[in-house]
Amino acid sequence: MTTAERREDRQSPGHVDSVESPGVRFWGRATLFWMVFAAFAVRLFFLLVFHTYRLSGMDDYCSYGEVGNIAASIAKGQGFSSPFGSEYTGPTAWIAPAYPYFFSLVLRIFGIMTQASTACIFVIQGLISALTVIPILGIANRTVGRRAGLWAAWAWILFPWFSKWSVTWIWETSLSALLAALLFWYALWLSEARTRKAWIGFGALSGFALLVNPALALLLPPFYAWCCYTLYLSKKEWLKPALLAILTCAVMVSPWMIRNRAVFRQWVFLRSNFGFELGVGNYHNSFGRGWGGFHPTGNPREYAKYKTLGEIGYIQNDQKAAVQFMREYPMEFMTLIAKRILYFWDGSAMGYRNRVAWYWVPSSFGVFSFLLLPALLVAHSQKLHAWQMFFGAILLYPLPYYVTSSQVRFRHIIEPLMVLLMAYAAVEAVNWVASFIRSKVPSPALSIPAEN
Repeated sequence: MTTAERREDRQSPGHVDSVESPGVRFWGRATLFWMVFAAFAVRLFFLLVFHTYRLSGMDDYCSYGEVGNIAASIAKGQGFSSPFGSEYTGPTAWIAPAYPYFFSLVLRIFGIMTQASTACIFVIQGLISALTVIPILGIANRTVGRRAGLWAAWAWILFPWFSKWSVTWIWETSLSALLAALLFWYALWLSEARTRKAWIGFGALSGFALLVNPALALLLPPFYAWCCYTLYLSKKEWLKPALLAILTCAVMVSPWMIRNRAVFRQWVFLRSNFGFELGVGNYHNSFGRGWGGFHPTGNPREYAKYKTLGEIGYIQNDQKAAVQFMREYPMEFMTLIAKRILYFWDGSAMGYRNRVAWYWVPSSFGVFSFLLLPALLVAHSQKLHAWQMFFGAILLYPLPYYVTSSQVRFRHIIEPLMVLLMAYAAVEAVNWVASFIRSKVPSPALSIPAEN
C-alpha cells in the first residue's frame, strides 16, 4: 500500500464528514446493520447453545448480585434498597442507579428472578454488546482507518471473550463498554464541532455514563483534555464550551447526589461502597483479590454487621481498617498494588469468583493484554490521531482496581479501544511486511533480457 493509499485509508485522521454526522456515513447503513446483526447473532448463539440463562446454572454463569437484588427491591415497591438479599435493609447507594432501575423494568414485566427475566436481560445485554460495533467503526474512521476498523469490528463480533459478559453476568459491564466507546467517539467529533449543543450533548452523555458506572469518570479527564487542547491549538474557544459540558454533566448527576444526601444525611458520591472495596482487598496477609468471605452476600456475620451498623457505618468501618493497614504495612500495601496490576492484565483473577469455560478461550486473556504493549508503541511512533486519548483511557481507567480489587470483567470496559489499537498495529505490520517484500523482489520488467 502506497503512502497516498494509506492516507486515504485513514481518511486523514481527524476528518469529519460533517459537523452533524460523527462519521457513520463513511461505512454505510447496510454495513453497519449487517455487522451489528452478526454480532447479535453470535451472542444469541452462546446464550441459546450453552443455556447461560438457566437459573439452575447461576453458580456457573449468571449472577444477579447487588444489581439484581436492588432491581428486585424496586420492582416490589421497596425503592432503591436491600443490595444483599430479599430482606429489606433500608436505602442503599451501593450501586449506581441507572442499571438497577432499568433491570427492575424487566423484572416487572417478566417476573422477579424468573428464567424469562434472565433470558430477557441477557438478550438486551447481547444487543448492547453488539451495538458497540458502531462506535468501534466510528472511532476507526477518525483514527486507525477503514481496514483496521473492519478487523477490529470483526474481532469484536466473533471472538468469544467480547461476548461473554453480555450473556453470563447481569451487570452494567456491556453497557459501560458501549458508553466508553461512545464517549471516545463523541470526543473525536467534538474537537471540530462548532455548536454549544454539541458540548451540552457531551456533558449529558458523560452524566449518564456516570449514573451507569462511576468508574467511567476516569475516562473523562483525558477525553475532555484532548478536546480542549485540540481546540486550543486551532486557536478556537475551548474554556467556555468545556465548562458548559461539565455543568451539564453535574446537572445530570445532581438529582442522585441530592437523593443520597437526603437519605444518608451526608454527601455520598454516586456509589457509596468504595471504602468497603478498599477494605475487602487490603488487610494484613491479604492475597489482593478481595476475599468473598468478607462480603455481606456470602458471610452471614458480615451481613448482620451491615444491618446493625447501616450502610454508611459499615463502609466507614471497613475504610478505617484499610487505612490503618496502609499506615502499619506500607510495603505490603505496595506489594498488593503490584499484584493487582498483574491480576488486572494477566487473567489469573478468572479462577477466582469467575468460573470460565473453555469456549470463552480463557488462555487468550493474558495474550490479548500482552499484545497491547506493541500496539501502544506503534500508535505512539506513528503519531496515531488521538493517541493521547487511547493512552489516557488505558492508563487511568484501571487505577481504582489496582488499589481495591480486580476481576477479569473490569477490563471489558476498555476492550473496544484495545482491539482498535491492536488492529491498527496488525495493519501497520502487514503493510510493513508487504513493503519489505516488494523492496526485495526484483521487478519483472528489470529481469527481461535486453534484445540485441
